[in-house]
Amino acid sequence: MSRGAFPRRLRRRWPLRLVFAVGFLIVVGMASWVYFQGESLFGDVAAKLRGQGGPTLDDPARSASLDHTPQIVSYEIQPGDTFASVAKQLRVPSEAILSSNEFSELVPGKTLRILREGVLHKIKSRQTLTDIARTYGVSIEEIVQFNSQIEPDRLFAGHEIFVPHAKNFPKAKAYELAKGKTSGFVWPLFGELSSFFGPRIHPVTGKNDFHEGLDIEVPEGTSVYASQAGRVVWAGKNGGYGFEVIIDHGNGYRTGYGHLSELKVYRGQFVEGGQLIALSGNTGLSTGPHLHFEIRQYGRALNPLAILP
Repeated sequence: MSRGAFPRRLRRRWPLRLVFAVGFLIVVGMASWVYFQGESLFGDVAAKLRGQGGPTLDDPARSASLDHTPQIVSYEIQPGDTFASVAKQLRVPSEAILSSNEFSELVPGKTLRILREGVLHKIKSRQTLTDIARTYGVSIEEIVQFNSQIEPDRLFAGHEIFVPHAKNFPKAKAYELAKGKTSGFVWPLFGELSSFFGPRIHPVTGKNDFHEGLDIEVPEGTSVYASQAGRVVWAGKNGGYGFEVIIDHGNGYRTGYGHLSELKVYRGQFVEGGQLIALSGNTGLSTGPHLHFEIRQYGRALNPLAILP
């Protein structure tokens, strides 16, 4: 049929039909290709999101960021509960339970807070992130990473922060050194008392002397712990005391730890009760390895046995 014989109505529509036909063939071809590639018509949405740089539900980086929020479990204390029994029941270290709660005696009806991957720490006055990091044996970066709301240079007393992956548990050690009792001061270590508070004949000079503390006989290198939270005001040599650490606890109270062999803290550092501060020794005016321990208030020596648990 010649072009002139082709109906005018059909001559107007055939280009449009051709476009539709070509488009249909393209769509069918793409759908077939996707099908034989093992994907749905819409493709892998999660993969497309990854390609655009956005996190997905199964993205490891997203999972890690979710872990930054501590999982806190509340447990109501039951009659007969002990820290050990609660720890066994909930499968967490008893040290972590002691470190995250403000009380050291289990009273039925009270609620314990249980964390599985760290401890809760209440910030003390003038305490720094460096102090807290050294207390628990973690890095400052870890603490900041898990506490996005804090400003490292602006900590507020009374605020609570999460300390991840804690290696040291001073509250648990203080509980042990307090013999499980509620006490303001705890023993710096356990050992045989070789010299008591009060008048005596000095073992080195042979003269009348007033002993202003307790001598606790222990092998050299025994761990010495802070008797209460406070700031280190002295850490170094101090005459007959040898190497000594002095901690200011506020309200006029200070404790002294003498004849040390090694210091684990520095002047100006804030320490928690039960935190390792030194190793015992035989330095200064001493007749053998022991720890000399003092408690003073406004400079006046107090009998530690009247204060310790």
